Amino acid sequence: MYCIKLTLQPTAGMTFRILPGSILNIATYPFVPPTTLSGFLRRLGMLSVGLELPETRINKEKPPTYTLPPRYTALGAYPTPGSWHGVHRTYRKGMREFNHDSFSKIYQEKDRANFQLHTWEYLIAEELTGYVVADTPEGLEHFQDLEAYGCKLGKEGFAFVSGTSDVLTLQSMNVAAIPSTILPMEALLQSNPFVGGCDIYNLYRYQQTDQSITESDREGFLDTQPSSVEGFVPFVAGYFSSPLNNPPTLDYYTDQEDIYIPAALIELLRGEVHA
Repeated sequence: MYCIKLTLQPTAGMTFRILPGSILNIATYPFVPPTTLSGFLRRLGMLSVGLELPETRINKEKPPTYTLPPRYTALGAYPTPGSWHGVHRTYRKGMREFNHDSFSKIYQEKDRANFQLHTWEYLIAEELTGYVVADTPEGLEHFQDLEAYGCKLGKEGFAFVSGTSDVLTLQSMNVAAIPSTILPMEALLQSNPFVGGCDIYNLYRYQQTDQSITESDREGFLDTQPSSVEGFVPFVAGYFSSPLNNPPTLDYYTDQEDIYIPAALIELLRGEVHA
């Protein structure tokens, strides 16, 4: 297995909305989900070759989806160990429009202004580390060309790629280690039923209609072709955000230094297993 590690620099607070959820309490994941990172990197790839960002507004009828092609598997991005990060909850109550003046009018008609009643969470992180893996090294070098490119990331927030690694070779090993990414709960419970210390989240992966891998490592990545996505498949994952005295023993792809990627996550995101 081959991997490239990307360092992301957020420029503001970010929200990666947990779904399904309340429409009044907008909660965020404390990391960048794999689907979000995939779409983010696809857009940066388009920018890196001089293409314009695609229009995918949610109020547009059947908007196209742009994600990385099947040859690349984005695993999400996570606060870099040792860097400052936290989730901040605030209130977004009151009027949506800054020019609202209904309360100051001498004669007031029925107020039809649009109120905000939300509580809102933001992930504030000093630095994020993202991972993309592939079965072959060909094409991973394109991610090195994304350095210094950035765009919108998530429901709220922006980030740019501040650094990339060389293309790394990962070995398959069964070891006890803290995962560098999220971990499918099914795999954790099957192998380590008494391990705790993780937060549990509902997430989604892409259901792609065309899983074939083309000969060109640029097709579906450095072009304007929409991705063949027909929907999303839910799964449950655990996230270890702090050190453990008794980390889970699992099959990992690892550089035996600081990268420990659960094999079960790669299989799940590729649709090779069902959770």
